[in-house]
Amino acid sequence: MKKILFALSLLFACLQVSCAGDIITHDTKKLPAKARTFIQTYFAQTQVSHIKIESELFQTKKYEVLLTNRTEIDFNKDGEWIEIDCDHSSVPLGVIPPYVSEYLKTTFPGVFIVKIERKHREIEVDLSNDYSLTFNRKGEVIQIEEDD
Repeated sequence: MKKILFALSLLFACLQVSCAGDIITHDTKKLPAKARTFIQTYFAQTQVSHIKIESELFQTKKYEVLLTNRTEIDFNKDGEWIEIDCDHSSVPLGVIPPYVSEYLKTTFPGVFIVKIERKHREIEVDLSNDYSLTFNRKGEVIQIEEDD
């Protein structure tokens, strides 16, 4: 009985490894419609360099899109953005929650967001002045860090 269970678990592990894997493509049609619309809306002037599709056992987990201007955008399986990293340029204002924009206007005037990440219950932003801020869903700053 133990041998059968071991063989089945080994077979399942091999199946999972063989079916899971990353796909790299240039075809934007492989992205969910919501992700394509997002890129067309906020990054219309930039071309897609490549797309990495991460999957696990018959389902897509995440899409990583690299644009020709070195911007990286991660989308979940539904096409909603998870993270936007604009390298050293500004994240488009339309994707920044209003409470984050208002806080930055008053506390860090003249500074812009170079990276934004949506977590389960938080929004984390990296600023052009090497500060990182974390906001909760209520719009309150819960952490401020200075990067070295």
